[in-house]
Amino acid sequence: MSGIPDLDVFQCDLDGINLIEASAGTGKTWNICGLYLRLLLERGLDVQQILVVTFTNAATAELRERIRTRIVETRNYLVSGIAPGGDPFVPTLVTGLVARQAIAEDDMIRRLDLALRTFDEASIFTIHGFCQRALGDNPFAAGLPMAMELIQDDSDLLMESVHDFWRRHIAGDALPAELISFIIGQGDTPESFARLLKRHLAKPLAISLWPDDLDAEPAIDSDALNSAYADVRGIWTDHRVAIADFLISSLGSLNGTTYKETSVREGATQWDELFRTADPLAPLGKHLRLYRDSTLNERKKKAATPPSHPFFTAAESFLALRETVDGALVLRRLRLIRSLLDEAGVRLRASKQARRVVSFDDMLFNVHDRLTNGSYPWLAASLKARFPAALIDEFQDTDPVQYEIFHKIYGAKDTPLFLVGDPKEAIYSFRHADLHTYLRARQHSTQESSLVANQRSSRELLAALNGLFTTNPSVFMLPGLDYH
Repeated sequence: MSGIPDLDVFQCDLDGINLIEASAGTGKTWNICGLYLRLLLERGLDVQQILVVTFTNAATAELRERIRTRIVETRNYLVSGIAPGGDPFVPTLVTGLVARQAIAEDDMIRRLDLALRTFDEASIFTIHGFCQRALGDNPFAAGLPMAMELIQDDSDLLMESVHDFWRRHIAGDALPAELISFIIGQGDTPESFARLLKRHLAKPLAISLWPDDLDAEPAIDSDALNSAYADVRGIWTDHRVAIADFLISSLGSLNGTTYKETSVREGATQWDELFRTADPLAPLGKHLRLYRDSTLNERKKKAATPPSHPFFTAAESFLALRETVDGALVLRRLRLIRSLLDEAGVRLRASKQARRVVSFDDMLFNVHDRLTNGSYPWLAASLKARFPAALIDEFQDTDPVQYEIFHKIYGAKDTPLFLVGDPKEAIYSFRHADLHTYLRARQHSTQESSLVANQRSSRELLAALNGLFTTNPSVFMLPGLDYH
């Protein structure tokens, strides 16, 4: 078990970056409400100033209702002295505020009345709602148009950018014939390129790993390839049946796992298909290799002599050349995709800004970009002044872009920031959750605590889970991810 202390929501320090690890059923919302009421009454913040962020509309609505209910219950207790049945939340909160902070009950009532009158303006958002508000309230600080229309689906604009790229880089005479043939063989289309671009734009901080030799320019000897193709095709045309029958009759000298009669016959069919296209760059079937010298030598039985035939030698020459050419074409295709991700993404964002429209992902990107590119240093200060305290629920669902936004605003650790979540849930990457982002936030936190008392599951189930997961202290393997 870890040495992380249990959270005492009514006495914990409110300053700095506070990371609260909380599994399902441990009272996350109960404690968030406690922190919210303390910020409201102890720190004297208005409901517009306390930023609360969660990750779905349903969770946002529920959290908004639970916080409002707690405000009502606390006010009623202060007025009548009657606490909600059986729940120690309100009496414990009020007693602590009176004893430790010397806050007069009349002052608390006035603050709660103001909170209820203005609660429709409470800053409780989804992450996208927060970004929309951040940009909408600070258009000058963010260097954006005064008003931008939210579009639910930007597929048409994305396809427009991809088609423009396809037209300039692929269509017409832009590419050599062998690369066009290779791209067709890979099944590349504007639609497939659009899917790649969409996935790339959804994770703008992801690191793209390209081959070290991506920018190399290996030569493509089309004449040699065409000549080898003509040689192997001519032998096959003259001796097709004899070649296949000879290889089948030689199966006894070859490894039976690789060489089966059905595989050899399928290979013959694939050679037929390749020669029918009259294209040396046509897609290759996986069983063609059974007819080449190198495979026959590698997969012969011990002490056996592999079958020999002029076609196997010609096939070796052709397939070896194809591998060299394919390697060069793979690099050219990857360079094309790299250009797509660089150019089409920039064009898409420029097109949206010109039309004054924004998608959900754009909201995150725009806020992150303005906070991190150095051109808008006043935006973080403006947002922190607007929201001098923040509570982030379901923090395990935060991806690198989202966390960087909060870190740029609250990273100075001089104002309250509470991050509440369960890192075990981040393992499954729901809503782009990133476990390493959670662990990075732990390194930045000034205070760490946990909620360990599960209120939802049976004692027997919890005992079984604790027994299972504490048997191996490194059950989750990653350093810093422990079972509490």
